Amino acid sequence: MFLLLFSSIDNAQSDQIDRLIQNLDSTYRDLRMSSIWTLGKVNDPRALEALISALKHKDLGVRIAASEALGDKKNPKAIDPLIAGLKENEETVREAFIEALQKITEKDFGQNHVKWEQWWNENRKTVLKNN
Repeated sequence: MFLLLFSSIDNAQSDQIDRLIQNLDSTYRDLRMSSIWTLGKVNDPRALEALISALKHKDLGVRIAASEALGDKKNPKAIDPLIAGLKENEETVREAFIEALQKITEKDFGQNHVKWEQWWNENRKTVLKNN
């Protein structure tokens, strides 16, 4: 009986996460933004992957909110896409990506993506191993 109850709860949570991920493509900006915020609070690998994918979203606000959520999660899996984003995004997005990188790594190389890449290439194995 308890196993069935927990299974139902897990399925309901899984469905909710799926809906949040789908909402990232909504035409309603408020729905996209609230979905990003909620995914940032969820401890689920699908949420992390959705936030990482949102770093390339067409909506500048979604990219910024996703980077903030990833910075709060402090998951090193976000480091590669955040560094990559330093090369191709607008100033406000780069600033948000840098802030997220600083929260995750506790390092500060400013907007210099080359220094971020060098540091990450030298420390990737250690950082990922410790997390």
